[in-house]
Amino acid sequence: MTEKILTVLIGGKAGEGVKKAAQVIADMAAKLGNYTFQVDDYQSLIKGGHNFSVVSISAGKLCNAYKKADLIISFDQRSVLRHQEDGSEDALHFCNEGDAQGSSAIPLPLAKLKQQSYPDGGTMSIAAIAIFAAVGNINYDFMLQSIAEGYHGNSAGNTAFAEAVYKLFSPQEMQVNYHISKHRMVPQSTFSGNQLIALGAWAAGMDCYYGYPMTPASPLLHYLAKQSDKLKVLAMQVESELAAINMAIGSVFAGKRSMVGSSGGGFALMQEGFALAGMVEAPLLCVLSSRPGPATGVSTYTAQEDLYFALNQGHGEFPRIVASPDCFERAFSLAAELLDLVWECQSPAILLTEKHLSESRSNIDLPIDDIPEATQTIPTGQKPYQRYEITESGISPLKFPGTQNCAEDDVIKWNSNEHLESGVRTDEAPAIVAMRDKRKRKYETIAKATSRYQRVAIYGSGQSVVFAYGSTAMELREAQKYHAFTLVVPIYLEPFPGEELASYAGQEVIVAEHSSQAHFAEFLKNKLKVKVKATILRYDGRHFGTDELVQAIKEAENA
Repeated sequence: MTEKILTVLIGGKAGEGVKKAAQVIADMAAKLGNYTFQVDDYQSLIKGGHNFSVVSISAGKLCNAYKKADLIISFDQRSVLRHQEDGSEDALHFCNEGDAQGSSAIPLPLAKLKQQSYPDGGTMSIAAIAIFAAVGNINYDFMLQSIAEGYHGNSAGNTAFAEAVYKLFSPQEMQVNYHISKHRMVPQSTFSGNQLIALGAWAAGMDCYYGYPMTPASPLLHYLAKQSDKLKVLAMQVESELAAINMAIGSVFAGKRSMVGSSGGGFALMQEGFALAGMVEAPLLCVLSSRPGPATGVSTYTAQEDLYFALNQGHGEFPRIVASPDCFERAFSLAAELLDLVWECQSPAILLTEKHLSESRSNIDLPIDDIPEATQTIPTGQKPYQRYEITESGISPLKFPGTQNCAEDDVIKWNSNEHLESGVRTDEAPAIVAMRDKRKRKYETIAKATSRYQRVAIYGSGQSVVFAYGSTAMELREAQKYHAFTLVVPIYLEPFPGEELASYAGQEVIVAEHSSQAHFAEFLKNKLKVKVKATILRYDGRHFGTDELVQAIKEAENA
């Protein structure tokens, strides 16, 4: 039997603080002993348009947000009309006076109270928090404390507005069918996937992050810039994606553990730099957070269209690592693993994710045990120093100018042209073959290195086998609460974990993904020779709903 779930939906115009209100509500619920999952739906507009955020709350762990809301708060008439069909059977829907026409929403004098509370202007988002607290029977003082922690300006106005809205509700007159105060020991801090990726890389020793804003990877830059003094990480917004990846490679040359991030369009500009990292054997970690394409596409929504783009990133032949986190906890641990692996193997890696994980939020325990610290290959001591010394593993000694591991007479030369062991350019056929063979030996070395980490996750049990990767796995794990099936999730995609998945070779499976052309299903056919009985595809930029997935899996099973 599943836990009771409360879902809150807040809708309004861009600039009205919809996302902020949802975040404070999620934090309140977490501090009161509940698990939360927050999803933000917004257009690429600074003002106007239509935004809404959804927070699902439960006593048990949540892997996705639900689409039928028990409490809806609309800041404008468009939101009222847009979401009047999104309520559960007993949903409470509140709006401002004058916006309820043609709906069953309950009008409240929100605009009037806001004007009275803020002589010089304020935020409507406080109203959503006060309504949530009132109908959730949450302590008044706790509500005010939460607002003070979430909003750092105009405390007098915020308090007055929250009090005025809260007092519109008589005790027990209108209550949601959920006891929010459970006083259970659950993680109290909520994190987005982007924040966890940043913290995971930091835990493994990241020194520098370079980026140019592009949704949904932009919050990586925003978070690291805000936390730079505390985390001691250099976070730089540079003039372009080309500059970002080349500056990162330059920092690696100086011995700094560096990461870059972007979405598909920005990463397309980084391709040449990624290939440069492959040739110079730079230990560079890249984050590719996907959204619908091509070109600008649907810039603030989610997709998994970039699978083959990531797997084949950069021109020419060179070893690379591609892995995708299947949950918030994995976003943290995988970023640390990949930073460790790139420095050990001196090959670039891509952490492939999607907007749904990058920008959604949940409260989790950070998996801080056994986080690897990125380590470099120890120089052999051979004289003279050869940057690209040919070795059995394919991994050469790594020194940095001006550091303790570098002698005065060492010559350190990284070269984007094909080169000799010294780094000097070569066009000679035997030397070209020898260096390409050295890099090729890294494929096996990388495969062995990744095997010490969890490369495949399997959840639940059931007759049907469903394959997914990335954040789609979270959506499917929530669906497992209502229907039994075996969920198989490859975390590492390159090198492919064929050994762990060998038992599924030739089996009949269902594949779920966010693409219109079933890229992941084709990938599995090629790598594992599975028989794809059905594909469950969503490609409108929105996340899968739990009911939607349960129904689709049942239909596939009965086909």
